[in-house]
Amino acid sequence: MGSRLLRSARLGLLILVLPPAASVTLAEPVAAGPPTSLADTLPFTSYVVDQAGVLTREERRRLIDRLGRFQRETGHQMAVATVDSLAGEQVAAFSLRLARRWGVGRKDANDGILILLAPQDRSARIEVGLGLEQRLTNAFCATVMSGHMVPEFAQGRYGSGLERGVTAIIAKLASNRAEPNARRR
Repeated sequence: MGSRLLRSARLGLLILVLPPAASVTLAEPVAAGPPTSLADTLPFTSYVVDQAGVLTREERRRLIDRLGRFQRETGHQMAVATVDSLAGEQVAAFSLRLARRWGVGRKDANDGILILLAPQDRSARIEVGLGLEQRLTNAFCATVMSGHMVPEFAQGRYGSGLERGVTAIIAKLASNRAEPNARRR
């Protein structure tokens, strides 16, 4: 089925949670017309695509290792993308299009997660597929952004903020891994 636009945050003190929007599928790549933004051309080369160049080699390696292990252990896929700028585009539209084009997550489970950071625009977003939205709620993702990621970003520690966000999401999914399937829907 689809995914709702779930959460967004402006870097700084303001955390904005977007209301649900139209359904879309995160788990299947979408053919698009001519490229109109970086979201249409940025290649998926790894669990971590650091187009903005804000991560050290070691931070990138740790994130890739962690996200690879997460996918092997759970089947869920999470990716991290940094971009210089959204070039005037809304973070929600950009992240959704990027997640759809990359095909983050399994098509049959719609369980992809994309963390996007655009430091020049002071914007970040956690995009979650429908298959995980009951476990990674708007409130939870807003807490991850405000409590783990934004304080690090505000200090220029982008790698640390992304690592802390990834860790919090993985911990949340691990904490309710034993829930019956009927409750997960």
